[in-house]
Amino acid sequence: MAVGAGGRGFRIDFNEAELDRIFKSPQGPVGRQMARYGEIVTQGAKRRCPVSPRGSGGRPSGYTRSKIGWELHRDAIGLYTDIASPAKTPQGEPLGLFLEVGTRPHVIRPKNPRGWLRWVGADGRVHFAKKVNHPGTSAQPYLRPALEDLRGA
Repeated sequence: MAVGAGGRGFRIDFNEAELDRIFKSPQGPVGRQMARYGEIVTQGAKRRCPVSPRGSGGRPSGYTRSKIGWELHRDAIGLYTDIASPAKTPQGEPLGLFLEVGTRPHVIRPKNPRGWLRWVGADGRVHFAKKVNHPGTSAQPYLRPALEDLRGA
């Protein structure tokens, strides 16, 4: 009980279920807004995602872009939207991350020690090698710049 103006008491009761619906439920106004933000950033990332005209690593052209999506989650603090591209290289590595931040120079070897690496070069010819000293790749950010699409949203 608290005392209000004029010495009269008043009481404030919070409806916890209603507060949870408003602030923590995917169907509440906060959840709907977070979903809207997720869609805005996802579409911006898809517009910016680099696409290899011939595909790469046995993947079709636009593979990484096709995997970009969003999910609404809830943790101890509240709702959040996770925007990601779960695209993987043939070896199971995070392709979307490699595009976003780039890679350092690295050696590529075939999965089978007796096997060969095979790829189609820019000249259209098929190349074979036992090992490739890859020079690394430059970062091509597409997820982080898509966050800018939220300005004014």
